Amino acid sequence: MSKHKLDIFKVLSRIDAKDYQFYNDLSETDKKAYVSKVIIRWLSGTRDTLQIQLLNELVNPFIFSLYKHPDLIHKLMCISSTGNKRYNWNKSLSKKTSSTPTLVSIVKQYYKYNTLDAIDALPLLADEDLMQYATELGMQKDEISKIKKELKARKKI
Repeated sequence: MSKHKLDIFKVLSRIDAKDYQFYNDLSETDKKAYVSKVIIRWLSGTRDTLQIQLLNELVNPFIFSLYKHPDLIHKLMCISSTGNKRYNWNKSLSKKTSSTPTLVSIVKQYYKYNTLDAIDALPLLADEDLMQYATELGMQKDEISKIKKELKARKKI
């Protein structure tokens, strides 16, 4: 059984044309194939800085809280569009890389510190505390294993 796919370029062109009724006019099958997060990712694949700024201010903050209202998200995307343009898949969002060690990130999140304060506080914290903080912050198994490796490396120093 093949999954139904909506033509992304048709969706993008309707958003650029500010067709606010486009989502409401879709069939039920097409509505199920309409994935707002993917569409926003495509919309951000442009060199138009105004459109990216509008997406960041008008759509991105609400994408998860309004997921039950894709028609409203579609209208917000129409408002954010600055007209017809060429889109490319935004690869930069695919690979998240961070130069900040995971342990520093834990301290930053848990204590709401900036990076420098978190680095200063890190030597004062016990390994058990850092593991507890990671658990309380809801980190996944792969992140926990990365933390354990950093803790082992920290002991060697």
